[in-house]
Order: sequence, then structure tokens, then C-alpha cells
Amino acid sequence: MTGAPVVLTYRGWGLLAGSLASLLVGYLALNVLLLLVGVLAVALVGVEVVAFGIATRGFGPDNFRAQRTENSSVVALGSVGTMALEIESRRHGGFYAEIYDRLPEGIEPVAGSPRLTTWWNERSTESLAYAYRGTRRGAVEIGPLDILAHDTFGLAYRAAALEDRWPVQVLPQVALWTTEITERLRSETLGQLLARPPGYGTEFRSLREYQSSDDFRSIVWKRSTFERLLVKEWELESRIDVAVLLDVTRPMGVGPPGAAALDLAVDAALLVARYSFGQGDRVAVLTYSSRPLAFLPLGRSIDQSYRADRVIGAARIEHGIFPLEEALEYLAKEIHRPATVFAFTALNPVPDFAQGGLQKFRRAGHHLHLFVPDPPALYAPLADPLGARAERLVGAPLGERTERAVAAVREAGLPVTTYGRDDLLRHVTGRYVRSRLGELAA
Repeated sequence: MTGAPVVLTYRGWGLLAGSLASLLVGYLALNVLLLLVGVLAVALVGVEVVAFGIATRGFGPDNFRAQRTENSSVVALGSVGTMALEIESRRHGGFYAEIYDRLPEGIEPVAGSPRLTTWWNERSTESLAYAYRGTRRGAVEIGPLDILAHDTFGLAYRAAALEDRWPVQVLPQVALWTTEITERLRSETLGQLLARPPGYGTEFRSLREYQSSDDFRSIVWKRSTFERLLVKEWELESRIDVAVLLDVTRPMGVGPPGAAALDLAVDAALLVARYSFGQGDRVAVLTYSSRPLAFLPLGRSIDQSYRADRVIGAARIEHGIFPLEEALEYLAKEIHRPATVFAFTALNPVPDFAQGGLQKFRRAGHHLHLFVPDPPALYAPLADPLGARAERLVGAPLGERTERAVAAVREAGLPVTTYGRDDLLRHVTGRYVRSRLGELAA
């Protein structure tokens, strides 16, 4: 087993280059001292590299075993996650080691360090621990783990990469929206969305302890004691199904970093999903490029809510052209009950509805609400008049194309709302409230 090759460091190459230069100058100047210095330097580099190669022969990934512990798999955007590793060396003999856990773009260390330089004793274990912050929404992987063995003078090294990766998903701070969303919907609907109307079926789930918010009449006296009051917990059967459709093609990437059209759509989709789950409704999620990328069937469980967060939060720009009609036809085949669909798409290309996908979608009883980004409205206005004029000129073609696409879709009888950098959540909330009240009344 030969192991990883020996590689000269910048210091090693510098010393070797200096040695050769000394030999050349000494030869041309017939300077014995320079010749002697050059020979000694070359000999030092050669002997050190050979000795290091013999001492670390067989160095490679098989010499180590890594285990990640106390790791965060999901972090909110801007929040802190933790990473801890234990790396066991199975080598005979110690060595100067440099350990580095590779961090992807969008993950930055905030405490501790993903790098460690130390003397690693024979068959011992080293630990690496640090905290990191997610700076970009999406799914990334931390790793692989690089282990380098250095010689005594820092002239050469051997490197081994352990394919030990840890997936991390950075999600928007949806948990912080809970109070804000609830209050907003309560104020707009006068409490109609926060209480189930009569007529919904119920199914007994389990008994649980009485809470101050429970109706006193719901106490099960036969199963309760003086110290512990129990109430029945019911599973509400919703008549409302909600689906989220996300266009993840390149036109949805328009906008400033971190606030592009797709980033805003992800925030709004998470808002709809979180509140629908809170109401006990079933939710489905579909991300679509030229084909379906991820589909989460209808469900209402806690696990479904967790998976919906992961699917929506992982949405990122993909290559392809978004066919709205095909995406709607796919939903019509997969969702067998009438649903309210919130679709976020750039409408590029403009759908012509010639293949009958929209008709199949409508015949299935689904209701569609389209939200289309308005490219010029995604950017903050520039203070400089000349820059603002240039921005308008550059954004005009995109804005005109969006207007034509919206007009074409409205002719097909579909409700379309355009959004900018500040108003998508307000538009989605309004559509959500109106559609939900309409379905509950029905």
C-alpha cells in the first residue's frame, strides 16, 4: 500500500528553488561557498522528503475513522448550528497533522474552528468542534474531511480526504412568523379561520392532560383524578386541501441575492404550508423545472409538516423551461380531491394551454392562484437619477414580457397576482383568506 503521494509545500519549493539558484550562481561565479550552500540545501530537501515519505508510507483514508456527533441537520437562516467530530487514527507512529472540515458556500464558522493543527499520537483520537451560521437558504453538505501529515520542517505533506459528509438544510426563519401570521389572519377574517365551523367530522385520537385553553365540558371525568384531569383529543377531518407549486427555473432567479423571486416565493410557500398545517388541513408540495423534481403527496401529520419545510426550503434554481400546463396536469393526476393550488412561477415561456392540461386541472375541481414576479419591482430604486434611468431601461424588456404573459393567462380565466420585493406575503395572505373562506362557506 503506497498511500497518498508526497507533495512539496510552498516552503519546500522555495527552498529547492533557492538551492538551485545558489548552485547556478556558484557555478557561474566559481564561488565554492555558494556551491556548498546549494548542495547542502538540496541534500536537506532530498533527505527530509525521503525520510518523511518512509515515515508516512501507507498514509491514506483507510488509516482513519471519523464520527460526527452533536450535529445540526436543519438551521434557520442566520441562526447557528453545531458540528462536532471525533477522528480516530489507526496509524503506527505519530505525525504532525492538520485537520480541516471543508465548509460549503453559505456556511461560515462563528465559534471554534473547522481547522486543527496538532501532533497526533499513535492510535489516538482527536476532536474537532465548532459552531457555524447559515448565510444562504438551501441544502448543502459539510465535508469531506481533509487530513494532512506534515514533515518536521514544513517542506512536504501527504493528504487524505475522508468522504464523511453531513447534509445541512438552511431554512427561512418560519418559526418567527407564527405570531405575526396568526394575528394578521385573525384581523383580516375576524377569527373565522381560527375556529373550525360546525359540520367537520372528528375522529378520537387520544387522551391528554387538561389545559387552561380547553373547554371545561371536554373533561373525561371517568378517567380523571383529583390531581390529574384528562380530556379527549380529536383528529379534525378537513375538507380543504392545499397544494404549493414552485417554478425553480432560471427566470425565478431574478432579483438581488437573498431576495430573488424564488427566495420570496419560498417564504410565501412556507407561510401557506405552516398555517394550513396549523389548521389541520392536508398539504402537498411540488417543485418543478422541465420535469417534477420533488413531490410531497397530500398529508397533515407532524412528519408531513417537517418534510414540507424541507422540500420547500431546499428549492433552488435548476436548468430547464417551466411548462405550467404540464405541471398542472401532473398535479391533477397526483391529487385526487379538489385542492386550492398556490403556484409561484415566472410564466416563462408563456403558457398557451393548447394541450388541455388546464381543462383537466379544472375538471378535477382544483382552484389555482398564480403569483408571478415583476422583475423591475424586485429591486430597490436607486438614489442616483442616472442609475435609476439605466435600471429602468435594462428592466423594461423583462417587465413588458411579464405583462404580456400575465395578460395571456388572465385571458384563460386564471387569477394572477404580480409581486415585488415587499408585497408577496400580503398578496398571498389575501388570496389565502378569500379562497379559504369561500371553500369553508361551500
